[in-house]
Amino acid sequence: MSKDISNLELPLQKVIDLGEIDRWLREILPMMPRHQTEGSTPEREMRMTGYEVTHHDFNTHTMAYGAGTLIESADIEKMVGFRRLITACSQANMRVDVSMLGHGAIEVAFNPDETFSRSRIFGASYANVLPVMFGLKNGAKK
Repeated sequence: MSKDISNLELPLQKVIDLGEIDRWLREILPMMPRHQTEGSTPEREMRMTGYEVTHHDFNTHTMAYGAGTLIESADIEKMVGFRRLITACSQANMRVDVSMLGHGAIEVAFNPDETFSRSRIFGASYANVLPVMFGLKNGAKK
């Protein structure tokens, strides 16, 4: 009987990690950056000219998980959180790169200065994919 339980351990860890990854993808969606022109004002830039500003990369998010090699990109592509993330970036016409790091981690990197067609999702280029334009409000950047 102990053999049966040990056989369940790895698939169970995969299911737990898939749930954690889906939750994490849904949580980083509100952290999606806006285009830089939206928050920049001439007054703010004038006040900042006298200070040395260290730039941090707040657009890259990484999550490690325990299942390691058990989780494949196809598993993540089926998740609701993943589809919502891709749809939101497509509607905003913003580049997003999603990659699986070799040591059991996933990385999502937003780039608001580039278009969605420059995105790379698990190594696949989105150069021939047109961004989704339906559902945008009037005056949205196209």
